[in-house]
Amino acid sequence: MNRIKLVLADDQDSIDLIKTLVKDISHFDIIGECNNGEQLLEAVMGKKPDLVLTAIKFSQKNGMQAIKECLSVFPALRVIFITGDHDYAIEAFDIAAVDYIVKPVTKERLFQALEKAKEIIFFERHKMGTHPGSQQKVLSLRDHNAMLFIPLSDIYFIEKVGKKCLVYTEKEIYDTSETMAKILPSLNHSFFHAHRSYIINVTKISQITPQKETFIVHFKDYDKLAKISKLKINEVRERISNG
Repeated sequence: MNRIKLVLADDQDSIDLIKTLVKDISHFDIIGECNNGEQLLEAVMGKKPDLVLTAIKFSQKNGMQAIKECLSVFPALRVIFITGDHDYAIEAFDIAAVDYIVKPVTKERLFQALEKAKEIIFFERHKMGTHPGSQQKVLSLRDHNAMLFIPLSDIYFIEKVGKKCLVYTEKEIYDTSETMAKILPSLNHSFFHAHRSYIINVTKISQITPQKETFIVHFKDYDKLAKISKLKINEVRERISNG
């Protein structure tokens, strides 16, 4: 049976109330709880829910701004706002919110909103032939005191330099203290650990040339270079051949 992954963002008392109401409604699995906009942004990027129920007024990044940032990466994300006033209703529907509930929340009103969300999500899955988790994948990294959310399709390669890693994209090079061992499980089949210091997006390779004990990787429309060890070159060629 299809399940809908749900993240809740509000003060803890409100979350506890919503959890009590949601438990009797089929198809929904609560996979995350947040108490401010920063936590909401991080939860959506890391857990990739289908639906978010969120308040708007938080001390750290309001819910509206957090949702807009989430939608820039996951445009298929659906949201229901639950708030204490009407101030943001027009803005909410401008970003195609499923519903806008003004507190106090009743079981009947919440049920109505969730049923609407369920119909939309199931219809879109059927129309697109997709399943939960098929949204655009991102690499979530901590950079100093901030979180980075980088679409995997934007990454050419990752290089280990000293105690940090550099993530190369077309427009920017990001640095992080995350290790390669920590990063690898977050990547998809397009990436290959081709050298002790390089993880490469094989779908972006345009040319491979030998250079002494290693091979140099050239990328499509990109001037940065990576390396493949001679022990891994056959695996890389096989990965490219198999698509």
